[in-house]
Amino acid sequence: MAKGKEHTPWVTVERGIRKYEHLTRKHGLKPDVYYALRYRVEGKRYEEGLGWASQGWTLERARLTLAELMVAKKTGSGEVTLRERRVKAQEERAEAKRQQEARRRLAVTLSEYWHNNYFPDCRQSKAPETWRKEESNFRTWLAPAFGDVPLREISKADLDAIKSKMASAGLAKRTTQLVFATMRAVWNHARGNKLVEGACPTQEIKLGKISNARNRALSSKEAQELLEEIQRLDEKAWAFTLACLHTGGRLSEVARLTWGQVNLRERHITLVHTKTGKPRAVPMTETLVSLLRSMPHGQAQDIVFTNAQGKQWTSMPANFRKAVANLKLNEGRTDRRELLVFHSLRHSAASMLLDAGENVRTIQELFGWSTLAMLQRYTHPTDEKKQRAMGRLDTKLKQQPANVHDFSEAQQKGSA
Repeated sequence: MAKGKEHTPWVTVERGIRKYEHLTRKHGLKPDVYYALRYRVEGKRYEEGLGWASQGWTLERARLTLAELMVAKKTGSGEVTLRERRVKAQEERAEAKRQQEARRRLAVTLSEYWHNNYFPDCRQSKAPETWRKEESNFRTWLAPAFGDVPLREISKADLDAIKSKMASAGLAKRTTQLVFATMRAVWNHARGNKLVEGACPTQEIKLGKISNARNRALSSKEAQELLEEIQRLDEKAWAFTLACLHTGGRLSEVARLTWGQVNLRERHITLVHTKTGKPRAVPMTETLVSLLRSMPHGQAQDIVFTNAQGKQWTSMPANFRKAVANLKLNEGRTDRRELLVFHSLRHSAASMLLDAGENVRTIQELFGWSTLAMLQRYTHPTDEKKQRAMGRLDTKLKQQPANVHDFSEAQQKGSA
């Protein structure tokens, strides 16, 4: 409210209504007028300003406001002071804003949530190869199917449609499983932000038994020929491929190796960025030691193996794929589990160590597996222990006639 000489003295217009005029400011041709109310509630006097004529206040509007307050005072319902009115109006506006925000959140689409919430967090918290795969799953399958659908409205039917489309495209169940895993990760992230409730609809989808374990491994001869062909095509790709084969490291682990993690004196490297999150020391083969000694050394933080552009490897070298094609290493193979891929280098290293009779626990530690289950795919039908076991079976069978059991009779007895 204006002070001092900016306005005329207060004037009581009528009971409960006061006003003053601004000395300089006009409203139309007349001075701007300020209105206020004066009244009592439960013995306490209130004097509260209403506003200027230039803000829409008139004597009639002031009378109406005062009358409404008096009715509320008499009936005991509603706000009896202007302050109470203003507080309630403020609360109502805040509630309306909350409801509007709630409606907006309910209407957030999958694409909106992906770009504004999930993916920024994903890039910060997950390894590059992981978030790149998730981004590919979203861009290729999820966004085209229901990117514009509110996240909370995505249903089992929507996911069934993707499942059918992927099956029609001849894609493996494992690929569908990975796309659904991306959807589930987004859903769980949104649930943490209270945008959705309950389990992701992917839980209702049955994909059946999935066997995706790759069991292709190179022989020593194939490995040597492959390295020679890659070296002919690309020295940088050759050095990186050789390092992966001679350490059994994952692509992402070896790609992030820095010179500070190479100890040529002790002849070992330390893979820091591992899948399990636990750093892993790996002794170096003579071949790898020779390679690293022949390379120009960088600063401790510099990446050891870079591509032709001097950048860190983020995916399988193109010339690895070209060398595999040139040598026809995948020719005639239709089962994708039998195809030679870059990760097959890790399989090959493990398989060769097993063939050499190395202790499985040692291999488990070298390769960073939390369980021995991963080693099962590297055992072979020619394993000496298995051959001895089957030999004993053969001997036993030759010693006496085999007893032929009537299993139907046994089942009947068992159910009796």
